[in-house]
Amino acid sequence: MGACDNRDKNMGIINQKKSIFYTATAIALAAIVFISYNAYSIYTLNNKMDVVQTRIESVNFFIKDVEKDLEKGFYIASFRTLLSLNQFIATNGSYIDNVSQRFTESFLNGTINNKMMTLMIASTFTDWANKIAIEADKTDILFSFTVNDVTLSQSSPWYVDIGLNLSLDIRDKRNTSYWIRDRNLINRMSIIGFEDPTYIVGTSGRVSNVITETKVGQFVIGGNASNLVIHANNSYYVAHNDSPSYLMRFEGIFNASPSGIESLVNVEELQAQGISALDRSIVDFIYFGTKATTDYRINNTPDWFKIDQEHLDFYGVTNITV
Repeated sequence: MGACDNRDKNMGIINQKKSIFYTATAIALAAIVFISYNAYSIYTLNNKMDVVQTRIESVNFFIKDVEKDLEKGFYIASFRTLLSLNQFIATNGSYIDNVSQRFTESFLNGTINNKMMTLMIASTFTDWANKIAIEADKTDILFSFTVNDVTLSQSSPWYVDIGLNLSLDIRDKRNTSYWIRDRNLINRMSIIGFEDPTYIVGTSGRVSNVITETKVGQFVIGGNASNLVIHANNSYYVAHNDSPSYLMRFEGIFNASPSGIESLVNVEELQAQGISALDRSIVDFIYFGTKATTDYRINNTPDWFKIDQEHLDFYGVTNITV
């Protein structure tokens, strides 16, 4: 009996050790599986986070490029629209009914009074923004925009102010990121180098006068009007709050404006194009307008050189005859 008991006791110890070994092995294997799974999960999560981060950075880079492209397109469309307004006047021989409305129409649609302007073909702001949307689609980015308002104003004689308010919606196709905001763009554009619509209508398109700020300092020196004649021969412009602004000239409105500009009409240039001279003050908005004025001949100037009484002091003229 003693020998059997010992043998059973030894077998029990062996079995116990085996159980402990199997249990330890199972725990170790479970730990390995758990650690491996967690490592894989972390790797997968990190991989996904890297992809999301890459997409977010792509959208951010795109947004920076979009803002630059929108500003560029805004300027080009504004510039071409101002040219188109004069093109429309030259084609139709008449002033524009509402310059702000027609500017917006051309800026967005390329038309004035529903007539397509050649300068605006594929050059409207809408065209420009649509091109951005096409490029965005190639990089799995959705770009959409809504123009809320377009404004046109003039707060100084030599510049027009063009405003654009639009809403932008930029997002990744996988919905990893998006960017929604309103933008206000302002373009302060110089009018130097643009044609004066007053001359286009006044001469039936035969004489064009490009706006150039006068290079003459003092018009009359000691009764000598030579500088004033140079100013008139070149039809240079000078700021004067008694005159219409550049934008008012598109509508043929010849009232006074704080942003007014005016030139002196070179009547000889008109006559060279077969246009009969008018016996009127050569201040442009008076010469091409209907305002009744008392005009004076300026001594030692050409026969056609007359200035109305209201402008004598402005140009410093004293040597006159009725």
